[in-house]
Amino acid sequence: MKKLDLYYFYWLLGRFAKALNIWGLTGIVITIGCLLFYIAKIEKLDQQITAAQYELVHIKENSTELVHSQVLPAQTSTQEINEFYKRFPAGASLPKWLNSIEGVAIKQHLILNRGDYKLSQTKQGQLLRYEIVLPLVGKYTQVRQFVAEVLLNLPALALSDLQIKRENSLSPTVEARLVFVLFLQGDSW
Repeated sequence: MKKLDLYYFYWLLGRFAKALNIWGLTGIVITIGCLLFYIAKIEKLDQQITAAQYELVHIKENSTELVHSQVLPAQTSTQEINEFYKRFPAGASLPKWLNSIEGVAIKQHLILNRGDYKLSQTKQGQLLRYEIVLPLVGKYTQVRQFVAEVLLNLPALALSDLQIKRENSLSPTVEARLVFVLFLQGDSW
């Protein structure tokens, strides 16, 4: 009787498969695959999300207690402010810094025809802004390496503006306009 039931089951399964056709069987396989994926992956992710949300609520409750117990840091002293301003180069060393910039441009094989320079006092504090506008001609990688090396070698220098132009897409060279700002000590000229 068992053998007969097994043959009947196979026959019934074959008739069912013929009735569904290939598209019906494909749909059933996809549905079963989605259910298995949901059980295997999505259910675990739901559990992790629930645990993370619980942890977030717990952290928020504890952080409000920490915020109330923290003491504000003390105001910076005059000595610390003076030490901060001493880290900037003196105005008398300006030629050395400009030569350093030119040396990096030469090292990167960039064409540096001219530069525009402008000195101005910052609105607050004891620093002077020395604005340096440099038009460069060279390959893009050379310009990028030039900017990176200059900023690495001169910590008091900031890149304020960068414009890059290429005549056409086949040209290997670019024309770049770099605006650097060198911060100097205001009282040491």
